[in-house]
Amino acid sequence: MNQHRYADAVVHHDDAGGNEWRLARVEGGRGVLAGADHECDIHIDLPGYDPYAGPDWLPWTWFTSLENHREQAFAYWWDGTAWDRIDYPDAITNDGLDMLLPHLCTTERAAGQVLDFLDVSPATDAWEEGFPLVRRVLDLAETRSGTEGEWHEALDHVLAFAERQDSEHLDWEEDEFDPSAAMTVARATGLIKGFEAEVKPAGHGRPEGWVPRLG
Repeated sequence: MNQHRYADAVVHHDDAGGNEWRLARVEGGRGVLAGADHECDIHIDLPGYDPYAGPDWLPWTWFTSLENHREQAFAYWWDGTAWDRIDYPDAITNDGLDMLLPHLCTTERAAGQVLDFLDVSPATDAWEEGFPLVRRVLDLAETRSGTEGEWHEALDHVLAFAERQDSEHLDWEEDEFDPSAAMTVARATGLIKGFEAEVKPAGHGRPEGWVPRLG
């Protein structure tokens, strides 16, 4: 789906409507999710609001670049066992997370989102054909046990299916129905058996005087 990009150990979603999130792997089996939804970001202006009041290993250099690009409405971190964030004041009723990522909250919804992007309607023959093909790719990603051959085969099937769909979101002159780009991302993110994921270096303590909104 063309609203998602991967580069430098970061998955970036931007809907071109003022809503973004970024998911980054951090060394040590950890990760960080940060973003903002323009409908749920008023709390950014709360005095003293600091979504980065977390552990020392957070990637402070990357946070600096994020804040120089745009003020972030939330930051969550994965320590290898559980997600966490700061305790919110009562004034924050919605930080925007549930606006930005509902399509990825379950494997079924993620597969459905792909088919919706292809303008495939539920309860149709195309849906019955396409859903298990997309689900196969997502299962390989979740288990991270698939070989390059299994990944290539699964992606080939999905892209061949996508190429047959009449979707307004596809441009047959520009879009490439070739698994090579997806294979490159799967290797870089450690989803293919035998490949290690790219990671951002862990921090070593919050830099003295570091505060959000540096831009």
